[in-house]
Amino acid sequence: MINFDPDKNALFNPPNLNLLGGPKKALMIFDDEVWENYVSEQGNIEVFPAKNASGRVFNNFLMYQHEQENILLVSPASGAGGASMSAADMELLIASGINKIVAFGTCGAINREINKNTIIIPNSAFREEGVSYHYLSPSDEVAQNDNSINIMKKLFSENSIPFLNGKVWTTDAVYRETAGKLQTMKNNGCVAVDMELASLLAVAQFRSISFASFLITDDNIDGKNPQENERNSAKLFQIALEIVTKV
Repeated sequence: MINFDPDKNALFNPPNLNLLGGPKKALMIFDDEVWENYVSEQGNIEVFPAKNASGRVFNNFLMYQHEQENILLVSPASGAGGASMSAADMELLIASGINKIVAFGTCGAINREINKNTIIIPNSAFREEGVSYHYLSPSDEVAQNDNSINIMKKLFSENSIPFLNGKVWTTDAVYRETAGKLQTMKNNGCVAVDMELASLLAVAQFRSISFASFLITDDNIDGKNPQENERNSAKLFQIALEIVTKV
């Protein structure tokens, strides 16, 4: 049993990285196709390394200038995912002055009728990980901010990109996604499963920052679906930038 303590002063706190330029907005990019094939390795956009006042360069941080403002781009240290490391990454950003964050990446669909590359705009996340219980009182779900949801719906609609609205099941026990659990989550209105969302929503709420998250379906744990929606990394990146300027 985790006992939630609302005291914001912990015994061990993240440091302020003192990033040059003092960015206030960040994208947490959990999506390999966007980060590796569009942002970094292929050099399809003009970015520059993130440095701090001491000259340290951060390998998983890049800066992108958008509308005359530096936006921090982050490839989370957790790599493929994970609630605890993702939450720690977010805490580090907040301690360094970031107050608006958009996180996006892949997830698993939990209904075989959902095509690969479907955009999911989560209403809430079912809390089946441990991190969120250190940030919020116990409950089954943690909600995404209505303003964030409406901004994302509007932007995806304006860009003619179809999306699904629904709940997401967040679990840190990837090898315990049983048939029974799958059916329970379907019955509760979940359309996808991931490993971070509930934690990120909880940290954002606890730290009182603006936050929005959307997901892109990759695999499907409910069965095979050969249908695949068009995927455009450049457009997803630009939409994420628009979201972070509006939340």
